Amino acid sequence: MRAVVITKHGSPDVLKVEERPSPVATSGQVLVKAEAAGINFADLMARVGLYPSAPKPPGVVGYEVAGTVTALGDGVEGFKEGQRVIAGTRFGGYAEEVAANAGDVIPLPDSMSFEEGAAVPVNYLTAWLGLVRFGNLWKGERVLLHAAAGGVGIAATQIAKRLGGEVWGTSSPGKHDAIRGFGVDHPLDYTSSGWEQGLP
Repeated sequence: MRAVVITKHGSPDVLKVEERPSPVATSGQVLVKAEAAGINFADLMARVGLYPSAPKPPGVVGYEVAGTVTALGDGVEGFKEGQRVIAGTRFGGYAEEVAANAGDVIPLPDSMSFEEGAAVPVNYLTAWLGLVRFGNLWKGERVLLHAAAGGVGIAATQIAKRLGGEVWGTSSPGKHDAIRGFGVDHPLDYTSSGWEQGLP
């Protein structure tokens, strides 16, 4: 199979397409033919050598993919070959095939493209954990989101609004219309001194 490999740490020029052995779905894993992969901050930091748990060069990064199930490891239930799925990969996602733990795989709704699905795991899980699991966000609460125009910020805004929250979001002024479009109720210009005075 083909994979995008970090040949050494450095600029994007260090990324090369190489042939790698195809993975096999071992016990508890789902083999996915990747149709799209997300690009995340962790991947960029891994490329320049600043992500401690990243695979060492020559290694394959990529934290999330969307694609179709091609095989199931022993003990895996709830999936079938040919099913469209999203998978969190914890690196290894920049490849044509990925073996992911079944607990990190979810069905991809028919209403979403593979490209949209590949953008879900890292951003939305990070936002969900921060707001709901650890933040205990309740309906009607107020939320301040920094970097509201980034991937996690957009996901957090959508989750907070879905849960009935009122959202203040920081970004540069040029992005205020965009974050309003994603659901931010009160855009704040973090580049101006005293921006926090816009908080309740």
